[in-house]
Parts: sequence; C-alpha cells; structure tokens
Amino acid sequence: MEKKKVPLEKDVDIEFEYKVYMIYDFLKKNKIFVITGVVLVFLLIFTFFAYKHHKETVLNESSAIVYQIQKAYDSKDYKKVQELVNKLKKEYSGSPFVKLGIAYQLLVKKEKEEIKPEDLNKLQVRVNSDQINAGLTEYRAYLYYRNKQYGKVITTVRPIDQRFYNYVSALMLKGFALKKLGEEDKAVAAFNQVLQLSRYDYFKLIAKENL
Repeated sequence: MEKKKVPLEKDVDIEFEYKVYMIYDFLKKNKIFVITGVVLVFLLIFTFFAYKHHKETVLNESSAIVYQIQKAYDSKDYKKVQELVNKLKKEYSGSPFVKLGIAYQLLVKKEKEEIKPEDLNKLQVRVNSDQINAGLTEYRAYLYYRNKQYGKVITTVRPIDQRFYNYVSALMLKGFALKKLGEEDKAVAAFNQVLQLSRYDYFKLIAKENL
C-alpha cells in the first residue's frame, strides 16, 4: 500500500524552518553561554556610555578650572594660578585642558623671569602640533641664548627647517649665536639666508645690520 505524503502548506520555506529549528536547538543546548554573552554585551554597552559620561564630566570640570586659572592670571594672582594648575594636573591628568594650565604656569614664570628652557618640555610633550612645537623649540633656544649657552642654541634650532612658519626667525637666532661664538663665516651665511628667504623687512633689516 502506497504511503501518503504529509501535505505541506502552501508557500512554506522548508529550508528556512530547518535553519530556525537548528538555531533553537543550539540555543537550548547552550543557553548558559548565550545568557552570558547577552549579559556581556549589555555590560559593554553600559561601560561605553558610563565612560562617555565620565569623559564629558572631566572635560566640563577641567575647563571650568582653566577658566578660573585665566581669571587669576588676568588679576595677577599668581599664587592662585599655581594652586589651580596643581589641582588640574592632580585631579584631571588625562584632560586635554591640562596643557592650557601648564601654558599659564609658564606665562607666570615668564612674568617673574623665572622660566627655564627645560620648563618648556612639560608643555611640548602634551602638544600634538608640529608647528606649535617648533615655536616652543625656538623659544627654548632663545632662553639658552639669554643664558649665554650659545652652543645649545644652535643644536636646539637644528630641527626647525623650512616646513615650519618660524624657520626664518630661528635662523636669525642661530646667526646671533654663531656670531657670539666667533664663527663669523657661518653667521654671515645664516644672515644671508635670512635676506633671501624672509618676506618681511623686519628680519631683512636686522640681517643687514649683522653682515
């Protein structure tokens, strides 16, 4: 006697149903791992949003301290500036606003004429801009020049080449240092380069005076 085939409903996707049953069977057998995975996903999502909220809080609070530092600096309350910068570095060390606090700290030292070349390293390690770092490097070289450390001036400005906005002024400083060291020929070469490259009369006039 011929067996009757089980009637199938119209438009039933057997392959799809088979896959659904396979997934169901897998979930049933591995429910502990599945539940653990779901919990981990929720934990990751929660951690992400908690971190984002914490980061925003840090930025808001550290920016408020920088505002207080600015007000203290404008009113020449340098003691308060130092206290606020110390608080900023201690409590919000990961904030990008720390570099602004350090910049104000350096401005205070500059006002008091207590700034040293090595002080600039504290700011430079936090600055990502090559152009800004080039300016800080030149200023460090200037401090060496002021301290009559002419050899250090030359080695400090060496990395500043024509890619940087302050190449001409750094070259001028190098010329002054070479002149102080008695290396007249090299100094003349530096000042001649200033004449050729400078777009401004200010640097050209100073270079001519030293030729």
